[in-house]
Amino acid sequence: MVGNIDRGGSLCYLLPVASKIERKQLKQPDQFVSFWTKAGTTLAARKKGIGIGAVALAAVIGVIWVAGSYVEGRQASESRAFARVEKIAMAGLITEGKDAPKFDDDLPHFKTETERQDAAAKELDAFLATHASSPLKNHGLLLRARFQLLAGKAADAVATYQQVLAGAMDKRLRFVAQEGLGMAHEAAGDKDKALGIFSALADEAQGAGSFYGDRALFDKARILVAKGNSKDAEKILHEILDKSPTSTLRDEINDRLAVLEGK
Repeated sequence: MVGNIDRGGSLCYLLPVASKIERKQLKQPDQFVSFWTKAGTTLAARKKGIGIGAVALAAVIGVIWVAGSYVEGRQASESRAFARVEKIAMAGLITEGKDAPKFDDDLPHFKTETERQDAAAKELDAFLATHASSPLKNHGLLLRARFQLLAGKAADAVATYQQVLAGAMDKRLRFVAQEGLGMAHEAAGDKDKALGIFSALADEAQGAGSFYGDRALFDKARILVAKGNSKDAEKILHEILDKSPTSTLRDEINDRLAVLEGK
């Protein structure tokens, strides 16, 4: 069972956020994280309490953006094939009535978000099978792991993240994989493993002055809440705001503090 992840296609209604943000503006690490957060806020506004949904689904948007920038830089067949996965995941849904949309985009369309998600996952599997040596392989594996989480296959997601982490990669993608691994353990019910991963990420970020320090601490705070340690979680959330007052997670942190402190 996958914790608080919304399996009913939440990923799909987050994906259109990507089309509204100019990719050429997302060049620096802080902008990369800001992009995740803007996407995650869409889901966070629809969820109550403190769960893993917003963070767990938002990170995949960052993966898709990185792949999108690669598409812009290289118009190779493998780039277009990967882009098709994204397009299917964002394809409009079929509805009935006089205002029903008409599609002329050479893409498959579906009646439900679950069907759309399944189709995107199958397209991704085909991409990985055909382009096994592509520079986009790790991006594809990270996206596969997210689909596995959405499908309730946390153990499979753990294995996929571990596969990605076995190789070298850009530090931002490595963070996505490490954070995802923690979330997969969390979804599988192993909060201690998840806490260990997020704590290590937070320590690493503080030592290296990494761009993802506030995000790693945020994940750590979430797990502490899930383990019943709200007091320490509050301290961490306040610490993020004190040390990183312009954090892209600021609004979500304030929302969670309001819940924890009963405001």
